[in-house]
Parts: sequence; C-alpha cells; structure tokens
Amino acid sequence: MLFTAFWIDYPILREALSAAPDVTITWEQSDLTEDGSHQMLVWADGDGYDAFETGLEADATVEPPSRVVEFGDRRLYQLELTPTGKRQSVYPVVLEEGSLLRRVTATHEGWHFRAVFPSEDALERFHQFLLDNDIGLELQRLYKEQDGADSTQFGLTDQQRETLVTAVDAGYLDIPRSCSLAELGEAFDISPNATSERFRRGVKALIEETVYPNAGSQSETQ
Repeated sequence: MLFTAFWIDYPILREALSAAPDVTITWEQSDLTEDGSHQMLVWADGDGYDAFETGLEADATVEPPSRVVEFGDRRLYQLELTPTGKRQSVYPVVLEEGSLLRRVTATHEGWHFRAVFPSEDALERFHQFLLDNDIGLELQRLYKEQDGADSTQFGLTDQQRETLVTAVDAGYLDIPRSCSLAELGEAFDISPNATSERFRRGVKALIEETVYPNAGSQSETQ
C-alpha cells in the first residue's frame, strides 16, 4: 500500500471557496446514486458563511445546497455535483482503484488529500486522471508499507502506531491544529488523558528508535 499526502488545484467548490477565504472545508463522504447523481457531505468551519453560501449559488461545480445543518459554530452542507463537477471529480477514480481517502480538506488555496492507494499502478492512473483534466498536483509525502512488515516497527505498539497515524490524518499536528485531544480520543473511545499518554509514549518510542536511538539506554542508567 502507498500512503500519500498531496495538494491539488481542484476545481470542485473553487469559486465558493474563493468567495470565502476564511472558510475551511472538511470532506465527510461522497455517494454515487443509482440515478447517476454524485452527492457530497462537507463540513465548513470559519468566518464568512454568508459569502461561502453566496459563492455556492454561483459555483458551476455544485448545485445550491439541498440541506444545511448547524452544529455549534460548524455547518454541514449536503451538496450535489453538477455535470461539470462530476466530470472533474476524483471520487469515481478513487473508488475504481480501490483507494481510500483518509482526510480531505480545502481552502481557497486548494485541496489537501491524505489517501491510501493499493499499488503504484493505481496511483499512476489517479495521476493520469489529474493530468487529463488539467488539475495541478503537488505530492507532499509518499510512504510505501511493505508486505509482512513487523507491526512493532520503530518500537511502536499497534495502538501507538494507530494513534500517531490518526493524529496526523485528523490534523492534530497541523498548524493551526484542526483536531483537539478530546476529538482524537473519540476516535478510540478513550479519555483525553489516555489519548495523551498513548500519543506521548508513541512519540517517545519513535524518537528513541530513529533520531535519538541511545536515549533509552541512557535513561536506564540514570
């Protein structure tokens, strides 16, 4: 499997986001229905909802929102792609290649994806789709998981590794942080204190096995 992080100059919602530069979108899910429609749920955070919704009315890639639900200072939008949006959507390609979207966010500056591809061929076909549709790509990270890799690689337990990966995918390490410790803990159904302890132990183990390999032996002798 290939774990990737990349930025794309994605046309979906470009006009709406350009009208509201203080709004950040987080993709929740997409659905391809039997009648051929492509529906999408996205969270919106930030200031400028009025500008964003005005932008949605003018955006050629989506129909006006069929439903908007407010949750505190966040809003959940149910959108349907127009024929123009469907032609440029990467989601059908992701499904066809058996890939997985781990986290997708967007601002007026573009879309950031964290995704898993089953093979290099799948990633290449995804890239070709972007090229065919004149969608710019900037690959930021590429990590290949080897078959049969030891689950305790880098001194991490399975739980610690899962916590660190989830922290990255959820934006806990982003600047500014887009996920709280409590929200991270909800993914594992544990308390914030337990999440913090697991995260810190995982970071410590990772450091001791990589950039500071002598730390463990030094601490044992002190």
